Amino acid sequence: MTSHGPRPLRLMETFRSVFYTPIYVSVAGGFLEAEGLDVAFSTCPPEFPHPLAALVEGAADIAQSGIMRSIIARDWGAETVPMHFAKINARDGFFVLSRKPAAEFAWENFHGATVIPVGFTPMPWASFQKALRDRNIDPAGLDLIPGLGLDEAMAAFAEGRGDFIHLPEPAAEQVLAGDLAHMAVALGQANGHIAYSSFASTNRFLAEQPDTALRFVRGYARGLEWLAAGSPQQVGEAIRDFFPTVDLELIVRSVARYKEQDTWPSEPSLNEPEYQGLQDILMEAGMVHRRQPYLSVVRPDIASQA
Repeated sequence: MTSHGPRPLRLMETFRSVFYTPIYVSVAGGFLEAEGLDVAFSTCPPEFPHPLAALVEGAADIAQSGIMRSIIARDWGAETVPMHFAKINARDGFFVLSRKPAAEFAWENFHGATVIPVGFTPMPWASFQKALRDRNIDPAGLDLIPGLGLDEAMAAFAEGRGDFIHLPEPAAEQVLAGDLAHMAVALGQANGHIAYSSFASTNRFLAEQPDTALRFVRGYARGLEWLAAGSPQQVGEAIRDFFPTVDLELIVRSVARYKEQDTWPSEPSLNEPEYQGLQDILMEAGMVHRRQPYLSVVRPDIASQA
């Protein structure tokens, strides 16, 4: 590669969800390419427990991840952790669906209810627990059907198991479209603004390739601007190829639901109040025992430079 050619960049996501639309818009919309980056985009393969492990093992340069992972690693005693530098989601993007019509829903319905929680990643359940506790409902009083993958959870609910199911998009729209359930809780609205998911990289990559990171954030910022201005239909059509088995109408509905609750930021800064809001959730859930300083996990200078 000459200094004038495009710079290769390996970008990785945790799993495929409309929740991560800012990534797909940036990749498919040519915003990263316009910054001189040749992006190889992938979903985290099964040999890595999560994308931060892929970063550390050298299998990716930049990864989408819950900032939770770096906070927990610090809590366990890691001196350095992958640093987060650009926000992807400004709210929780998971929903709780009920078998009963929305008009019949009350938070008290969760007392003793059977719930199928998200089983393939821990942060959504921690956030769900916060929403319950904030409304004086003890999560320990729920009868959980835990540990199911997304497809397994949807199949179990379709078979009649569970009073409630906890899902991201577009899975939520797929279940709603099948008339199996009704919207009960949008956790993004219930829990407010938090630094839910962001881009991270190793300290080594950020030190050795600062210009590549800067180019990435500049291109990503333009993608966010386009996303904020675009209609659900325009955005749905732009990302449809990332969801080849899902009907376009359900993708558009997913995008509309996320836009309505202000899920995605209009610019990439990852600010301290949202970071502390996420730490509140982790502390309440018992997932960490000490608060980690903002600058030990976040590099705000990259977004501010970009």
